[in-house]
Amino acid sequence: MCSRYLWSVLIVVLGLGGCAAPRMAGAPPDTLWQDQAFNYQSTLVTETRDTLFALDPALAQILLTDVGAGRSTDRRLELLVARLYGPTGIRLSYTSGHTTGASETWRNQRGDCLSLTILAYASARFLGVNAHMQEVQVPLAFDRRGGYDFISGHVNVTVRSNSEIMLNGQSFGMGNFIIDFEPQVGSRRSGHWLTEQAILARFYNNRAAEYLVEKDYERAYAYYRAAIAAEPDYAPAFANLAQLYVRRGLLSGAEKLLAHAIALDGPSYGPLRSMRQLLVAQGRHAEAQSYATLLAKREDDDPYHWLGLGMAAMRDGQYRPAIRALERAAALTTGFEEVHYYLGLAYWRDGQWEAARKQLATLSAINNLDPGVATLSKKFSALAPQKSAVY
Repeated sequence: MCSRYLWSVLIVVLGLGGCAAPRMAGAPPDTLWQDQAFNYQSTLVTETRDTLFALDPALAQILLTDVGAGRSTDRRLELLVARLYGPTGIRLSYTSGHTTGASETWRNQRGDCLSLTILAYASARFLGVNAHMQEVQVPLAFDRRGGYDFISGHVNVTVRSNSEIMLNGQSFGMGNFIIDFEPQVGSRRSGHWLTEQAILARFYNNRAAEYLVEKDYERAYAYYRAAIAAEPDYAPAFANLAQLYVRRGLLSGAEKLLAHAIALDGPSYGPLRSMRQLLVAQGRHAEAQSYATLLAKREDDDPYHWLGLGMAAMRDGQYRPAIRALERAAALTTGFEEVHYYLGLAYWRDGQWEAARKQLATLSAINNLDPGVATLSKKFSALAPQKSAVY
């Protein structure tokens, strides 16, 4: 999964929320803060928005040399992308678990998805390319690290291209060009545009989660506080701060933070699950059940939940359960290419040839340039597979 943005779960963490605009819940009450309990010092947060997006001088010189004078915006974009991607993939290494600013990411030649997105955006901005960072919804994926559960989110950079872009001999037509360092299901779809301030909040949130895993609770608190100051409506920071409160036994404060996160973001997965767990741990089972009901409804109405279940079932060779899950995802969405691709593949592997071809026709009607069209066409023209085929 892309940049491990940590989304609150179990005893912690968090990253990016969904693509929907957050609900307004007003400013958080001052009673939410526990500055004395965590020996709060704002100076523990050392990064600013300016330092986050500042380019390493060596990279700035490289970009200026590449582009030269008088280049069109599309040519600038083409040269920028060539600096980031090579014939076999991204030139920088993808690594999870540590988020860095643009300069440090370039010097390290590696970073997580958020780090690489910041670097790509900062480079585009430096070259005068009108780029936007966006948060895109993808199926939930869990990663357990240091005794904590993380839910991954995903961001990338989108640029409007008015002409064809060439990259390693491959042509990309005009339109929205996505710079994505770990493409996955759903990441090509339009997302929620993020300002530099919103990205700063997510950066602070990720760093806070890193300190939380390291049990550096004072820095974790300072960075969560900075994330909330940068974007007061960023629900995941409240939900994750609640997990820090739990670690210190501040259960009443944790409950208030989770309630505020839910008021901001609606019935999103992380805060609902955390609230249910917090209430169960206190023996408040009747109250916990109401959150369990909301959580079940959230999952039932979420096409990404069903898509994730379908893909997991396919990996296990369980094609009938995969079909049921993917049919549910298809019923909840329109124009979702990946759903129809995987549903067509599941039908084909289950021997339902006509149903598979209908999904191919649907996929082609949505976007006949989607690479899945050619992939499925080639598969369907071959001999029918045995049901034991490996996904």
